[in-house]
Amino acid sequence: MTEKFQVPLPEDSQAAETHLEALQVFHDFALSISLMLDQTTLLPEITAQVAQIVDSKRVLLLISDPESITLKYGTINAPPDDPILRDQLERFSLSTFNSQSDTIIAQWLNNQAVQLTKDAVQHHTALNWLVVNLETENLYSVPLFARGKLTGILIIDTTDGALNSSAQARLDIIRPAIGIALLNASIYTDTVHKSSSGMNELYILRQIDRELNDTIELEHVFNIALDWTLRFTSAQAASLSLYDQGSDEMRLMRHYGYDILTEELQDTRPYRGGIAHRVALAGKSEVIPDVAMDKDFIRVTSFTKSQISVPVLREDRVIAVITVESRKINGFSDEHMEFVEKLAARAGVAIDNARLFAETKREREKLSHILSNTADIVIVTALDDRIILINPSAYQALRLYPHETYVGLPFADALGHTQLVDVYKKARGDDEVVMEEIVLPNERTFHINLTKQDNIGTIIVMHDITPFKEMDQLKSELIATVSHDLKQPLSVMNGYTELLLLHRQFDATGISFIDMVRKSIQNMRQLIDDLLDLAKIESGIKLDIKPISLKPMILQSIESLEPTVKTKNMDVSADIPDDLPSVRGDSMRLQQVLHNLIGNAVKYTQPGGTVLVRAEVREHVLRISIQDNGMGISPEDQVHIFDRFYRVRRPETDSIEGTGLGLAIVKSLVEAHEGKISLESRLGEGTTFIVTLPVYVTETPLEA
Repeated sequence: MTEKFQVPLPEDSQAAETHLEALQVFHDFALSISLMLDQTTLLPEITAQVAQIVDSKRVLLLISDPESITLKYGTINAPPDDPILRDQLERFSLSTFNSQSDTIIAQWLNNQAVQLTKDAVQHHTALNWLVVNLETENLYSVPLFARGKLTGILIIDTTDGALNSSAQARLDIIRPAIGIALLNASIYTDTVHKSSSGMNELYILRQIDRELNDTIELEHVFNIALDWTLRFTSAQAASLSLYDQGSDEMRLMRHYGYDILTEELQDTRPYRGGIAHRVALAGKSEVIPDVAMDKDFIRVTSFTKSQISVPVLREDRVIAVITVESRKINGFSDEHMEFVEKLAARAGVAIDNARLFAETKREREKLSHILSNTADIVIVTALDDRIILINPSAYQALRLYPHETYVGLPFADALGHTQLVDVYKKARGDDEVVMEEIVLPNERTFHINLTKQDNIGTIIVMHDITPFKEMDQLKSELIATVSHDLKQPLSVMNGYTELLLLHRQFDATGISFIDMVRKSIQNMRQLIDDLLDLAKIESGIKLDIKPISLKPMILQSIESLEPTVKTKNMDVSADIPDDLPSVRGDSMRLQQVLHNLIGNAVKYTQPGGTVLVRAEVREHVLRISIQDNGMGISPEDQVHIFDRFYRVRRPETDSIEGTGLGLAIVKSLVEAHEGKISLESRLGEGTTFIVTLPVYVTETPLEA
């Protein structure tokens, strides 16, 4: 039977007002008890609220007990003053088993309210006791249902006057909420009871958990496992052996109750064979009621009659086996094996954690030794910018106090006196890796690499590159000196070839030889100029920065290559909008970049080919692309294409002259302008070089 509680729809304004009042009562009542699950707080709240809603001085609540099929005392909002009567009331119960012979119970089970007068209950012992002892002339009772089941009875004292229609309407509308609240409280109470009854069973395992959690030492874990195994099973001996699946070998780690030494026991129980090894291979527990009947049993002592062997698993992998032995035949029950299995499950986690800790400890000691003896500075900060690692090299290079502990301090507080703070702030941006060079007060130059690591923080590695800087400076000086000294003999050679042409007559072969000499001199001059240029750029070239319009520069570069373009019958075009924004740069150096890239495209494209130069704005940067349909560059060559002196070595390029420095110079100049250069190429399909430069947004007169 499913209960349905409905409030009739009102037909007039007064009825509508009463209806709204009833709904408000339901809302307030349901809200007050909706979160109550404990009967000790719920039941008094129900009777107190009902008494107020129906204006009664006394409300009694009986609650249903499905197991005993009775209605028992729940609570009363105004208990009797007499302690004896109060005690009798609290032990009150009413059977609902034989409802056919009890009209009042039958009416309740049919969800009907019943008026309990003296005359109506005179033949009903339990209810008559209520009416007499509560000293009332009249009680009004209503059943409470939830999910078709009787959950309780509300008994309301109406001696001062019968419930009026308004009170009955309010009572009817809150009855479903009371029934559901009682059902939920009953379910909650049953759940709590079942949980508490299982606490004793789990007490030992909780104690084991505490002991295992308090240690990360393997030896201690072994001792705890065997100690509790012997306590619970009342066995006479136990052992624990680690199992290596890779080598299929077992190694005895701890034992209790045997009369022989560990070495002798290990010799008696070999690395393979026996019940424990069988269990390790199968991964399943075994109870051996009589070891004499098992062919794999290896006897160590004379007293063993029965045995349990349980695998210790970690992620479906057997890592150990616990063996327990008894003096009695059939000395172990299913309860014993279940306990050892539960213990083995916990021991598996503890053993694995202990092994991982031991390995981590060894690795940490190794890392600490490496960091202590490395010349590089290593600093690690957590996500909250506090230092979690700093090696000894950092103390000396950053002039830190040797006896101070900087771990745990905010980075800015510990190293605020160094230039590292400015570099560290850059690492807070979107870049995953930040690389910088700084010069410390001791005039040593360091290359800094700041890398963000998820769930760790920032790793800072500083490498002393002072020797490389000094060598680079020497190299630059050597190149400048040698290049300058080479130019003079080249000028002499060039001058004498010109004099030869003026004072001597040569045939076609002689003129050809002189042209080859002049060409070689020119190539040598270009190589020297490129070397000087590169050395100047790498040593920190000073750029004459101004707002620059690139369109005239691009057109000028294309025009300067017109003789070569006509000779090769090529098509070189430009797609550049008139409103192309300006960039900040050095006009001479940017012209050098454009001329080199467009010139390379013409040089490495076969006769009859095409070169297209495009310029556009994308996401606040100016993007220039030089696209050709030439021979293309292989992936292997693309990796080194911007390296100094690197040239693509293929049969098609043997006749093309070059120093291998042009693209290295271009890359250095682009990066000096805070830009980037990249390429896209496939063999036989051409190459596209892409240069991006920051757009200059300030309105400034452009320089042509």
